[in-house]
Amino acid sequence: MQDQTTRDQESEIDLGTWEISEILVREYTGAVGDPLPLYFDCRSAPPLALSAWALGRLLDHLNLPPGAIHSLQEMEALRAVKFGEHVRALVEMSKPRRRGGMEFITATLSVFSHSNKGDSSPEGSGPRLALTGKTTVMVPAPPEGLAGRPSQPAPEVTGRESIRDGQGSLAGHLPVVERTISQQQLDSYAKASGDFNPLHLDPEFAATTQFGGIIAHGMLTLALVSENMAAAFGEDWLASGGLRVRFKGAAYVGDRLATRCRVTEQLPGSLGEKTKCSVAVVNRENGQELAAGSASVLLTPV
Repeated sequence: MQDQTTRDQESEIDLGTWEISEILVREYTGAVGDPLPLYFDCRSAPPLALSAWALGRLLDHLNLPPGAIHSLQEMEALRAVKFGEHVRALVEMSKPRRRGGMEFITATLSVFSHSNKGDSSPEGSGPRLALTGKTTVMVPAPPEGLAGRPSQPAPEVTGRESIRDGQGSLAGHLPVVERTISQQQLDSYAKASGDFNPLHLDPEFAATTQFGGIIAHGMLTLALVSENMAAAFGEDWLASGGLRVRFKGAAYVGDRLATRCRVTEQLPGSLGEKTKCSVAVVNRENGQELAAGSASVLLTPV
């Protein structure tokens, strides 16, 4: 652990190097409940998993209070990272910002990857930037009382089978991903990601926070959106997927969550079609929006 003074003075933290393996990816996808065979057919890691692993390692370097929560997550994949490749993660820390009695800490992430192939292959030519992103963590003020769960109208969530219209263009809502949060899942995700914040694991501690009980990891909630996009866009998502999402509410054990993702724009370009989507995760029972933002993917020509 490092003290606050040390963190303020540091500009970069080396989170180390690790190998992307099928076992590692299966542990992650099992923890988030993602059943897609895509990652194993393509032998590639989900981009959000790279961010999650880096965040878990970063938490070992920061002396954050146990009640710190995820506020904002950004991610942009620049290439697919294959099984057998090694990745190295570097993080630049910003100085904490204070607003409204709360402290916000932002980490800018760069993930480089390289394979063990010979120098004659493009993959063996050295580390290449594979993913960038930002994580903002909020350290809240001590609660004056327990926060209730807002009651909102039930969300309009569709279950359309296809994301293409009659002319073959992407249109409308993407098929929904749903999942019920369980404590077993939170325990598995903590092990898979390295995020052991007691807010997600310790009922006695969680009861003393403004949430009044255990809540799900923000990155676990966001994994539903990542699964939604991977199901819709396949290998293109692994190679070029981007996310910018703000966390707006908490998911509790027993909550049924659903994605609400919709194609909003398609921009033709020389390298392919840039597709943008609005994305959200909502609580099925009361309609509360827990996370919302945008996603993008470059669709390569067939």
